[in-house]
Amino acid sequence: MKKEWVLLDASSEKVSKISKTLGISETVAQVLVNRGIDDVESASLFLQAKLRSLPDPSLLKNAQKASELIVAAVKARKRIVIYGDYDVDGITSTVLMYQFLKILGADVHYYIPHRLEDGYGLNTYTLEEIATAGGQVVITVDCGITSIEEVRYARQLGLDIIIADHHHIGETIPDAIAVINPHFEDCCYPFKEMAAVGVAFSLLMVIKKTVEKDGFFPGRLPNLKEYMDIVALGTVADMVPLIGTNRIFVKHGLQQMRENKRPGLVALAHVCGLKSLDEITPAVISYKMAPRLNAAGRIGNAVKGVDLLLSPTYEQATKIAEELNVTNEYRQKLEAEIFDQAVKMVEERGLHQRHTIVLHSQDWHPGVIGIVASRLVERYYKPTIMISVESGIGRGSARSIQSLHIYSVLEHLNELLVQYGGHKYAAGLTIREENIETFARRFEETAAERLTPEDYRNILEVDAILDLPRLTPELVVALLQLEPFGMNNAEPNFLARNLTIRKQSTINRSHLHWRLSAEGSSFQFNAIGFGLAGDRPLPAVGDRIDIVYFPRINTFNGEVSLQLYVKDFRPAGEAL
Repeated sequence: MKKEWVLLDASSEKVSKISKTLGISETVAQVLVNRGIDDVESASLFLQAKLRSLPDPSLLKNAQKASELIVAAVKARKRIVIYGDYDVDGITSTVLMYQFLKILGADVHYYIPHRLEDGYGLNTYTLEEIATAGGQVVITVDCGITSIEEVRYARQLGLDIIIADHHHIGETIPDAIAVINPHFEDCCYPFKEMAAVGVAFSLLMVIKKTVEKDGFFPGRLPNLKEYMDIVALGTVADMVPLIGTNRIFVKHGLQQMRENKRPGLVALAHVCGLKSLDEITPAVISYKMAPRLNAAGRIGNAVKGVDLLLSPTYEQATKIAEELNVTNEYRQKLEAEIFDQAVKMVEERGLHQRHTIVLHSQDWHPGVIGIVASRLVERYYKPTIMISVESGIGRGSARSIQSLHIYSVLEHLNELLVQYGGHKYAAGLTIREENIETFARRFEETAAERLTPEDYRNILEVDAILDLPRLTPELVVALLQLEPFGMNNAEPNFLARNLTIRKQSTINRSHLHWRLSAEGSSFQFNAIGFGLAGDRPLPAVGDRIDIVYFPRINTFNGEVSLQLYVKDFRPAGEAL
């Protein structure tokens, strides 16, 4: 879908004040104001992102209660099971809790459900197995907040359930002995958008204080800063906003990755084609590392992801990382096949003319339909649900656009669903096959009621006009102050006009590679546009174009160069 460029209009007075007071580039200050960070104090806090700026974790409702219960269970040598989820957020949350409790001397184990065999969240037969094996305490991470019946059954089995989750809370709260979730209306923790790994890490901070106060642990407790590499990995992978608490987690977590050199992360980086952990950025995590970890949960068994991150040696980690790499290659093949089928269905049925897209098939692997749904949203910019059907039951993945809160829509249609859960932009659901058509119709009607034509504008916001001759090394370095980039703190977008294409090539049929020149500069700029060689006519060498881009410092084979990452292009001179 063609993007509409909109040039943001930041207050020049605010930009000037922030720039002069903090001694930063006006371009950086303008980006901050565009993001709503428009006073000196908030800009300073954003840029510094210091660990001491993290909120008090004891403000999380029930965190203190949960920590006391967990410490008591450790001291009593009760058998504790960490019950995670099969995505990267669930895997990293499990690793955090398991590692720390193991150091405390706990009788602790972990369980990661199998996507196809167990489904999402708690299930009764697994709880029975845990109880039969002598389990006494179950700590859920990244799941549990919607498991009303399962928690009730667990209590009947004699299991104590502690829930640490971040998904939206329904009308009924599970009857666990402690439930931690920043989305409680009466939760005093000021930041609500943590990933589950952030919730787990905050709980660990409270547990550590409880242990120190109790004095039962004779040795040296680990510095939890050393765990922040795992927190950064899970936070970025779960695509939560990289602002506030999450920004602090990721900024310091990336630094910790380089210092820790955790064997599992080193091995994972190597199979991603990286030479060292120094090359890891949020983009690398999102597009290279997370897909390989997620592949285990999508196609195989996500416990391999936990085992990788817990691997004590590089040799052991490499074997697992290579397995994950092969699994990911198979996932990519499945994804491509399903995407092509889905596009054909959309076009043949005219679904791109509607408000929403809902597709289902008995031939689709449920582990990859979420990725396909995301790609369909990118292509058509409509709320999309993909459903894989087997034995009369559909497992669906929903992805939304900026203006539609997908979880609230599922909540509105809950009588048609067996189970559902998720966030504003992404959710999962289970539905009986006979209800799919009715659900698709009601979903379309609900979206039509809640959305306006304005909501379907695929807007590309431009932070500032930044012509290429103004790209000094000092400015490019200054823009790094805004990192780490991610959700709600995206890379700035700059507009450069009237550029001439000097060289052009296509990579892998979808990526454009250019050499561009600008009036007033003898330098030719290296530029790449991922996915821009798709469904539109390509320009020719010698053509003049306008681009929306971000400048990055690119390191390859030890050589450092400037590269323009092009987000979109159009013939020169078109009005904004």
